[in-house]
Parts: sequence; C-alpha cells; structure tokens
Amino acid sequence: MGGSYKMRLNKTFIREWILPILFLIIIGFFVIGSSPVFKTNPWVDSNAMLTMGKSMLHGLVPYRDVIDQRGPLLYALFAVGASIKGTSFSGVFFLQLVNLSVVYYLARRIAQDLKQNVISPKYAGFMGPLALVGTRAFSMSGAPEEFAFTSVLYLLYVLNHYRQRVGDIPLKTYFWLGLNLSFIFWNKYSLSGSYIVFFLWVAVELLYKKDFKKLFKIIGASLLGFLLTAVIVAIYFGLHNAFKDLINIYFVQNLTSYRQTKQSFLGQFWYLLYLMGMQLKTHFIVFIFIICGWLKAISEKKHVVIEVAMYFGAILFVCLQHWLDDYYTLIWMPFFAVALIRLLRLQKLRTAVFDKKLLAPVKILLVASLIIMPFVNNDNLYHLVVNGEKHSLNGETHQAQEQFSKIMKSDYKKPSLLMINDLDEGFFLATDILPTTPFWQKLNMNYKQLPKMYWSFEKNMRQKAVDFVIINVQAPPTSDRKTVLLQAKESIDPHLHDALLYNYKVRSVASNSTNTYYVLFEKK
Repeated sequence: MGGSYKMRLNKTFIREWILPILFLIIIGFFVIGSSPVFKTNPWVDSNAMLTMGKSMLHGLVPYRDVIDQRGPLLYALFAVGASIKGTSFSGVFFLQLVNLSVVYYLARRIAQDLKQNVISPKYAGFMGPLALVGTRAFSMSGAPEEFAFTSVLYLLYVLNHYRQRVGDIPLKTYFWLGLNLSFIFWNKYSLSGSYIVFFLWVAVELLYKKDFKKLFKIIGASLLGFLLTAVIVAIYFGLHNAFKDLINIYFVQNLTSYRQTKQSFLGQFWYLLYLMGMQLKTHFIVFIFIICGWLKAISEKKHVVIEVAMYFGAILFVCLQHWLDDYYTLIWMPFFAVALIRLLRLQKLRTAVFDKKLLAPVKILLVASLIIMPFVNNDNLYHLVVNGEKHSLNGETHQAQEQFSKIMKSDYKKPSLLMINDLDEGFFLATDILPTTPFWQKLNMNYKQLPKMYWSFEKNMRQKAVDFVIINVQAPPTSDRKTVLLQAKESIDPHLHDALLYNYKVRSVASNSTNTYYVLFEKK
C-alpha cells in the first residue's frame, strides 16, 4: 500500500511540476537569445556582461581592471554562467532557465493565494513566464531587468499572500525582502523603485499607527537581509583595494554623468513626465491589462493602493536614468503577470470553464499564448541567427565577428582589442579574449560626460598597447584605403583621430547587414 501511494505521489509531482517546467524549458530554447539553438546572443549588453563575468573568473576586478556601468552582482551572475561555459552563452542560458522556473513557481503561488479556482494554478502560473518573455521588453534576453523581474514578482507574491496588510508580514519574510532588494540594488539600482515605495509605505503606516517597536524590528530584519549581500560586495572590493573604484564608477559616474542634462528643474520635471508617458505608450495594451487587473481586485473588495503606488514607483525610478530603452520597462512587467492571473477570474471565463466542454480549449489557449506571444510581440527575436543558418530572418549575420576573429588569432596567440566607438557586439567572445585595458569598449557617454574614457583610448592607441582596434562605420567600406580611413575618421571622436590613424593600419573590413559595417585596424 505504501508503495502504491508513493507511486501515485510521484505521478502527481511529475504531472503538476515536472511537466510544466519541462514545457517552459522547451519554450526557453526558442525565445531566449542565449539559447544553444542560436549561434550567439548578439545583444551588446549581454556580450558586455559576459565579458565582465569572464574577466572576474580570471582575476580581473570590475571598475578597477575592467570598466562597465552595471552592478557587481550582475557580473558575478554572468561569471557563474561563464564558469559553466566560457566560450558561449550556454551557461548564462542555464541560469536564465532557472530564473524562468522560479518565475513560474512564484506566479503559481500567487494564483493559489488569489484563490484561482477557475483555472488550475498549474496553468495560471504560466502567466508569470508569459509576462517575462512575452513582450518586446524581453529583447534578446540577458538584461539586468530579467533577473530583477523575479525579485519584484516575489514582492508582489508576499504582498498578495498577506492581503496587502504589511503589518501581518512576518519578520523572516522582511529579511527575504531585504535580501531581494539587495539583489536588485547591486544588479542595477534604478530598478529598486517598487521596493523603495513598499518600504516607505511600511514606515509611514507604522509611524502613523505609532507602532515603533514593530517598525524597528522590520527595519532590523530588512536591513539584515540587505546587508548580507552588501557585506559580501564590500569584502570583495575591499580585499582587492577597489572599493573606491566601485563607488566612483557604479555610483558617482552613473549618477552624475550618464545622460546628464543641463535643463532647469522645471524642464527636468517636464522631461520626467514625458519619459513616464513614453513608457506607458510603449506598452499601452499591457498598461490597460494592469489597470483591468486592479479594477477586478477592487470589484472583489480587495486593497490595491500600495500595489498601484509600487507600480508607478517602478516607472519613476526607470525615468530617473534620463533615458529610455524598451528593455527598461521589463522591471514593471511583474504587475502584468499579477493582472493576467486576476483576470482569469472573470465571471464569463468562469462560466465557460464550468462547462466541461470548454475547459480543455481554455487550457490549450493559455499554453499556446506562451508559445505564440513572444513571436507576436518581440521582433528582436528576428535578429537571432539559428544554428545551421547563415543569417537571421531580417538578414543579419555574424560574419564580421567570425572574420575578424580568424584574422586576430592567426596573427597573435592572445590578441588584445579595443572598441573605441561602439559597445562590444560579440568580438571579444568570438575571439575568446579578455580586455587588457580598463576602458575596453565605448560606453554611452560623450567626451564631455566621461573624458577619462577617451583619454584612456588615446593613450593606449598612441602607445600601441592593444593589437587591434575595431571601428563601427556608418557607410559600406570600400576597397579604397583612403576612403576607408576617412570613413573611420568620421565615425570616431575627434580626440582619437591622430592616435588611431598614425599608429594603426586597416587590416580588414566586414559587414553583418546592409546597415552594419566594421573596420579592423591592426597596430603598425
């Protein structure tokens, strides 16, 4: 009898958990840019973070030996991926699958807490992964927002589990909330909006109630969770005498230089409103779904005020970067996941599901949406080149990376490389090399915003400290050497003209598409 019960239990576990997660893994192979299905993830940000992660594995310290602007925890995450597989994105892909599975678990728990008795939580849980990968905000995968998504969804799970009564949340849960805030903060602190609003709400509510004892306990538990990661970060950079570099690059430089404007206070406030509006406009249908989810909760006499405040807090903090890329909006897609789960409780859907003949089609529709929606909404997927194919669906290739990699490795055992007018688009990964200079790619800052980066480029080229330099040019390179030099000169900052042209010669030219061209320079 015991064996029979155990067998039934195993079958139930396989049906309820293993099969859904296997389904998610299969979907991940086709919608995550880091998947082995594709030749590589061509997105510049993912390539930069993988190079930073590989650099950490080889003893280079972020912000001191190699410079980028994201958080140290993100580089550590990519370092784990690189330790699994350092010559491709396969290791990172494994971590992304784990993250996708955690998202499913949290969404399923939210569905259970919302008493999702219309559709089984096993199926309703798919709304979490759908919100993550189902819009253009997911891009080609690998953004800081992708991993921060999970922490925000955890916050929404906690909030709804305790019916948005923050005083009922146990102290041990506040510890985990503090830890998740720390994950986000050391990943990319502009993604912390939802958590900041949440903790401010808790503080104000308890101060209003004059419950100082509970407030101090919550502060202590949350701070303990936050400091767990912060102390590890501080120890790492302290042991490497790089704590000052961490502060200068990750905080000071990002806060004072990146996309800095000279507008008046009123002008900046107006621009902030514009950026908030643009976020909502970019995913307006998603915004409508989120509102409908709140209205559904209100119709059931549930409180959502704190959730609404957290949502707009997330949007506001994204805008504080004074710039907007589509993938930034992924940080508030967890609210979309919760909205979709709530809307599965609509009365008409409830009536349809209670008709047994319609139950199977509804389940099939939910599963199919997770397959179809990424391809409907995310046109970034068409930049990916499937293994065995020469180009992507929109005609892009990786010819330049393959061509330049062969040239560089044929001349040098371990060639050194500099990207002085563009972010790295996979040249370091294709050549399997690490940066040899602190500034190794051009960050999104001009000469006035970050002059020391250009001074570093100029010095390293003047001293021929790197073997190769790659320039992204706007027009198709010709076979005429003088024309190519003129194109390269027009494509880089004027402060770098002499250092490049006097010390480096054109070695090769290549193209990845009809509007993407590169010139490879080799030192003379």
